[in-house]
Parts: sequence; structure tokens; C-alpha cells
Amino acid sequence: MFRRLAFVLGALLVAALTWALYATVRNPPVPLEPPRVAVRVPHADAERTVILGGDFAPTDAALPLVRARGFRYPYEATADLVRAADVAFANLEAPVTERSERFPLYKDYVYKVPSAATEAWQWLGLDVVSLANNHIGDYRDAGLLDTVRSLDRAGIEHVGAGANETAARQPVVFDLGGTRVGFLAYLEHRAAFNLYLRLFAVGDRPGCAQLNRADVVEDVRRLRPRCDVLIVSVHWGENYAPVTRTQEEYGRFLLSLGVDVVAGHHPHDVQPVEVRDGRALLYSLGNYAWGAPGHAQLRVGLLARLHITPRAGPTPARLAGLELVPIATQNQIVKFQPRPLEPGERGWLDPFLAQSRARGTNLGWEGASVRVQLH
Repeated sequence: MFRRLAFVLGALLVAALTWALYATVRNPPVPLEPPRVAVRVPHADAERTVILGGDFAPTDAALPLVRARGFRYPYEATADLVRAADVAFANLEAPVTERSERFPLYKDYVYKVPSAATEAWQWLGLDVVSLANNHIGDYRDAGLLDTVRSLDRAGIEHVGAGANETAARQPVVFDLGGTRVGFLAYLEHRAAFNLYLRLFAVGDRPGCAQLNRADVVEDVRRLRPRCDVLIVSVHWGENYAPVTRTQEEYGRFLLSLGVDVVAGHHPHDVQPVEVRDGRALLYSLGNYAWGAPGHAQLRVGLLARLHITPRAGPTPARLAGLELVPIATQNQIVKFQPRPLEPGERGWLDPFLAQSRARGTNLGWEGASVRVQLH
């Protein structure tokens, strides 16, 4: 009797979990909005530039120092690099909220950012952030919605999460004097992200845009004709680990759809760059200004600078160059203020260079940055 009851309950549990997983991965179609369009005046006539940064959030161990020195402090050594770009992007790895009601179940790390930080991001010149990550729900749906409102008030665009699935999948296009640069963002699908953390936006539920082929194909198909250069940000892979098979499969799939640059993050360490048909797959940019103490091996991150030949009449713009600016990110060294690498620290990037070359990428030092050959 008890054995039969246990079997029935186990079968029902498996069925419920399977249904929940299926319902999220194979969610029914939702209405999709055209991209939000943000207009920026380009800095120069000859080209357009975009800066892509990795994970950032003034939170956790950084907060006492940041509160004492001001929320601009983490960015002061890299502000000139960021401001020099026509568009600056990074992954915001925490909700912006003053709430105290956190995720109700066990979670290793729970983060949030005070709303005062947004003034520093305006000062920095940050234009757009991804919200598609595994910490945006740390203070539940209300914290996510607070984040969206704070960014909207600050005039900072956001992609990858929102009040519902339609909002989470809505792209942003920057009009740079007629040259159009589009952004999408996704969170890699995992059972824990779905069933335990409930991170994904499904229908009217707030959350993140999930990385699945059906949605990606549809989103890229709709956005590709509306922009000259298309950038997709993806939160994927494993912390402090090599590139996974899922990263390879989805990254190459995105490039095959016509995405110009895939900008990865989540591992908190740099991972190699791969070039295919003039398009770039940045598996992980590592940390930008990340507020956690960080593992000892996390010494370097990357700011990717894209050089874009502008649109000229009927001739579309195109991605013409890629350089990687390495920054020191080990917080025991830089005290929560990342900075460009010093000459004696360039050896820290040797594993990244070797792994990238092993994937057929032609790249090398050029001044203080690493030039990646695209064509």
C-alpha cells in the first residue's frame, strides 16, 4: 500500500516537473513589440564605436567602500574608455532596489544595488545594460520591476528582462547618425533557473528572456532588417570554468543567423574569442566592476571595443574591427576599481590568447589592447 502510494506520488512529482519545464521551454507565442529606438550623436564622422563590458554591480563586499567614496568610485579608472564610445553596454548583475524582501528559498549569493548608483552610471556614460542573468530576481519580481523603473528614470536602456515576456524580448536599437546598432539579451535555460529560481518571463510573468532556438530565431529575424550591426548578449556557461558545449552550439548558431557579435558573460573569468565569417563570438568578457571579492585567479576582464564603418547612403554600415582592452579586475589588487592592465601584468592574458588562437582566431597585442582580425 505504502509502496504504491510512494510510486504514485513520485510519478505525479515527475509529471509536474516535466510539465513546468515544458511549459517554460515551449511557451506559447506572445505579441512582440518593435524595438525601442534611442538616438545618440556620434563622436566622429569616420566610424561608430561600441564598448561591451562584462558583469558589474556595486554590491556585496564593495558596498562599504563605495558608500564611503561615492558610487562613481568603481568606474573612475575606466570612465574615459567607456565615454569615448558612441554606445556603452555591460551586464547589470543585480537588481536596483531598496526592498528587503529577498528570494524566499536558499540561494548561495543574493545581491542588490542601491538606487543611488544610477547617477554614477549616467556620469559614466553607460547607455544600455542586460538584465538577463541569474541575479536579477534576487529581490523577487518587485525588485526586477524596481530596476526597470530606475533605469528608465536614468535614461539607461535595458534588454533581456521585464514585466512580461513581451518586454523581456523587446530589443533596443541605437541610431547613431543613421547607423543602427541593435541589442538583444538572453539567459541560458537551466532547470534550476526555471523550476527553482523561476527566472524566466513566460506570458505575463516577469523575468528574463530565455535562450531557446525558437525565440532566438524569431527575435533575430524581426530585428536583423532594422539594424546594421546586431549584438546579442548571453548569460551562459559555468563559473570559473572553460567554455561549455552549450556555449559553443548556441554561440555558433547565433552567428549563423546573422548576429554580428555575441557577447557572453556569467563565468566571471575571460574565455576565448572565436571569429566566423567576419563575426565575433566573445564567449565571456569576464568581470567589469564586480562587487564580490572574487576568486584569486580572476585577475583580468575585457572591454570589447567595436569599430563600425558608418552607413553611407544605400551602403549599410558594417562591423570593421574589434579590439579588446584588458582591465585588472582582481579586487584584492584594484580595491573594487578596475583599471587598464599595467605592462608587467600583460602575461595574465596569455591563457586567453592561447585558447583563442587554438580556435583559429588571429589576434595579438597592439599598444595597450589586443587587436582581433575579423576579415
